[in-house]
Order: sequence, then C-alpha cells, then structure tokens
Amino acid sequence: MDSPELQPVLGSRQQRFLLCLAARIVRESAGAPRQVTDPLLAAIDGELRPRPRLQQLEFKLLLLAIRWMTLPFTLRRFERLPAARQDRWLRFLENAPLTLLRVGIWGLKTLVFLGYYTQDGVQRRILYVPSKEEGNVRLHRRQIPSAG
Repeated sequence: MDSPELQPVLGSRQQRFLLCLAARIVRESAGAPRQVTDPLLAAIDGELRPRPRLQQLEFKLLLLAIRWMTLPFTLRRFERLPAARQDRWLRFLENAPLTLLRVGIWGLKTLVFLGYYTQDGVQRRILYVPSKEEGNVRLHRRQIPSAG
C-alpha cells in the first residue's frame, strides 16, 4: 500500500519567493537548475516539517513580510526590486532594531545555507571535505581533493 505523499510546508509561491531570497543570500544559487534548487527546497522543508505548526507559520509570515514590506517605500514587492536594492533591504533586516526580524532573517539565512551547502555536488565543487575523524589532520597536511 502506497503511503500518501506529504505536502511541502511551503506552497509553490512561497517556494519561488524563497528561491528569490536564496539567490541574494547565496549568489551561486541564482538561476541554478532544478538539480540544485529542488534539494535546497527539500532540505528547508525537512527542517521546517518537524517544527511546531506555530513555528512553521512564523516562517511563512516572515516570507510574507519580506515580500511586501518594501511596497510602501518603493511601490514594488521585494522580488521586483533591482538586485542591489534587495541586498540593501536584506542587510537592513539583518541589523533591524526589531529583534524578531533579526532572528527571522538569520534563521532564513541559516536554512538557505543548509539547503545549498549540504548538497554533495556543491561540496565537491567548493572542495569541502568533512571528516569527523581526521579533518584537521588532513587540512594541516594539505591533503584536500583536487577539483577534478
């Protein structure tokens, strides 16, 4: 008997907007193929799914707030702003006077980093070689793999 497929925590519009934010947070993810974006979204979903419903709702509200908070100041939603202005808004939010916003932005960034940098292909490309047993020994001997 097949188990029912779980619905993602974020809807498709929220996922698209999250990818827009990811492109500003991790530049290499901008315009990335689905082989990169699908695992990124799946990793974020995997982190959000076990969280309490209220925490999931808070994350969704953060995305909604980021998307629309620029409208009164620029007459455009966040994703319609030029890249440089998006970057300025995100920097402002990282240092916002409201603690809730700061915590939310840093949580968002953490999830994006997790979703992008935990992918095997990305780790190979940036030569990230985690080793719980001898990572520092290999680093000090400069025994890191080549980019081939």
